[in-house]
Amino acid sequence: MTRRVKVGAAQLGPHQESSTPEEILARLLALLEQAIAERVQVLVYPELALTTYFPKRIRSDAARFFTTAMPDPTVAPLFERAREAGIAFHLGYAERTADGRQFNTAVYVDERGEVVGKYRKLHLPGLADGPSARPGAVYEPYYFAHGDTGFQAFQTTHAQVGIAICQDRRFPETYRALALDGAELVLIGYNTPAGPLAYEQNELVMRAGAYSNSVFVVGVAKAGTEDGVELIGGSCVIDPFGQVLARAATTADELVTAAIDLDQARAARERWNFLGRRHPGHYTSLTEPVRVPETKSRLR
Repeated sequence: MTRRVKVGAAQLGPHQESSTPEEILARLLALLEQAIAERVQVLVYPELALTTYFPKRIRSDAARFFTTAMPDPTVAPLFERAREAGIAFHLGYAERTADGRQFNTAVYVDERGEVVGKYRKLHLPGLADGPSARPGAVYEPYYFAHGDTGFQAFQTTHAQVGIAICQDRRFPETYRALALDGAELVLIGYNTPAGPLAYEQNELVMRAGAYSNSVFVVGVAKAGTEDGVELIGGSCVIDPFGQVLARAATTADELVTAAIDLDQARAARERWNFLGRRHPGHYTSLTEPVRVPETKSRLR
């Protein structure tokens, strides 16, 4: 008996500084309606899906981009429509907690409209201060704290689901930690500026993570030219053998879908057994304190 699930990557075109929450919600709902028509069961929106990618510069008005409750009144219609249709979804947003901490966060909402998983981004790219005159500088550590949720798999109706956000996808430890916790399906939203090899490296790391941990990966972008910054697209669905099953053709709002068989993850693990053939006793350096100082990277 197969465990088939239809997944959808709800790629978004750019959100400009002038985009209102109502305009953004309308676009999210339009993609949801398309997913309903195509019988998608799990829909994945990108990182910071409700705002422009505001950490691209130092600014004094960033408070308006943060959400203190999920759902908040602006996005509540999305939760309600998805609940009516029985679709689970993933949504990235900027979170402010009751005690004033700020995180780059994503949630998994089940088909009943309940938040059953939350992940706060761990690997933050860019600078904690600035501004910098170098092109492509970003400032996530200026706005966000490093995530405190850890990497965990959430039991959902359809699969054991893991969540990562943007730069997390570039670290092999992300996929391994999620797979060891039982993840079969890893959802990754991103906002990535264009640059040399950016598109190729984006797909490379997700395919490698999928293959070396025998998991499905759904990667979904916010793409296009956003207030002068070009973001790559490349939203895709990847199987546990590292093959791309479906890929976005544009950098605009676009739904990318694939029917996946979760039993393939089990078959891949039985074939390769990457998790069972490990020798952790020889990997102790991986858990030692970081000795290489962080460079002032401006890349995502």
